Amino acid sequence: MHFTTSSRRRRKTKKPSAHPTTKRRVVSAGGVVLRSNEGALEALLIAIKEGRMWSLPKGQVEQGERYPQTAVREVREETGIEARVLAPLGSIRYHFTVKDDATPVTVTKEVHHFLMKYVSGQPRPQKEEVDDAAWFPVSEALTRLSHQNERDVLLKALARWEIGAKVSPAS
Repeated sequence: MHFTTSSRRRRKTKKPSAHPTTKRRVVSAGGVVLRSNEGALEALLIAIKEGRMWSLPKGQVEQGERYPQTAVREVREETGIEARVLAPLGSIRYHFTVKDDATPVTVTKEVHHFLMKYVSGQPRPQKEEVDDAAWFPVSEALTRLSHQNERDVLLKALARWEIGAKVSPAS
């Protein structure tokens, strides 16, 4: 008879990759900026990646900054628009991979979004980071946004905007 001394299975070990993946965490904040234009509600979007992608304005939180401050600053920097924060909309998290030299880096990005109201200015894209900045009727903005998670944030903002309009119609 043959007895084994261990009931544990051997685990397969992964072969080390030729280029080990490193990880990076990025925290950003941005806003859904809305305005009423001749009775129609519009949302402010930015175009990136040579105009192939439309997105909500956002950027990295700087040291000592609170999320709402970052949202206001990033909207101003990326679009030239002054806006004020009305309410938090929560955050989204997603992952993507970039190359740092030859090493793949998995980036986990967490973006804190805010409902924002237009104050002043004309869209003027920050050419170093943004290809275009423009106002769109909200129905068109929902179709232009490249990612479902940002469409969901816009829908959440619209629901909050409607609640706010019912509470304070004079704003």
